[in-house]
Amino acid sequence: MADKTFDNFADLARWFKAEQSKINRSSIRFADYNPRVIDEEHLKTLKRGIRKYGLVGGIVVNKQTGYTLVSGHQRLTVMDELQKYNPDTQENDYAIPCDLIDVDEKTEKELVIFLNNPNAQGRWDYDRLRELMPEIDYKAVGFTDADLSMIGVDFVMPTVGDPDAAAAITQMIMPDIAQPATPIPAVPTMSVPKGESPASYEDKVQHMKDVKEQVKMQAMQRAADNAAYLMISFDNMTNMQDFLAWLDLPADTQIIKGEELATMFQDMGDDGEDYETE
Repeated sequence: MADKTFDNFADLARWFKAEQSKINRSSIRFADYNPRVIDEEHLKTLKRGIRKYGLVGGIVVNKQTGYTLVSGHQRLTVMDELQKYNPDTQENDYAIPCDLIDVDEKTEKELVIFLNNPNAQGRWDYDRLRELMPEIDYKAVGFTDADLSMIGVDFVMPTVGDPDAAAAITQMIMPDIAQPATPIPAVPTMSVPKGESPASYEDKVQHMKDVKEQVKMQAMQRAADNAAYLMISFDNMTNMQDFLAWLDLPADTQIIKGEELATMFQDMGDDGEDYETE
């Protein structure tokens, strides 16, 4: 359908109070009265999301009060880290797209609360949310295993402590005691039953062959997946536990997905402490 200009655009314009603008980060100041806070764990979640999806959603700034940040305090904090911006020296200054408004201080403070108030937002439809969970990376969107339990999702995607990964690594380290792989069922030898046509019999045999081939392909894929592991060794238990503590993981952790480890390193790359061994 071709675009067309609506006659009532002038009437609609009264609802749009912001103009798109690019503003230098050094010109924007945080609202020191902002009542919204975020802990380190949730800030890391937000940082992972921005790394994956980009900065989606408007940063709102009020021109009238000296470019005060109205909405986007946590997102701008993450952007400062990613851009290595120093607010004291203004080193690594950068321009950022903003929704620029021009309102008095009272309206500004009302907007700071309104734009973040759960009472002015929607709520989850848990039935629909449960349907979406198998299709997405639930950790990438900020959910935890506890959230899944609350939502009522009856599966947990493989993460730290994946039993399949543990079994695969056990087989690599100690093949003599590892459990044998599940055998692929053979197609039994059959004769045409009395009263059954050869064509019908052939259909059944072909069906069983197809099932066998499907199981074989699944087993081959499973074997390929089981080969996607990398082992890390330490000189002693103390060094291993220090490494786990550095990653803020339980001391008894034995398996961790490489993708999760890479994300941890990314999160710690900008401001993480150096890892040292004895």
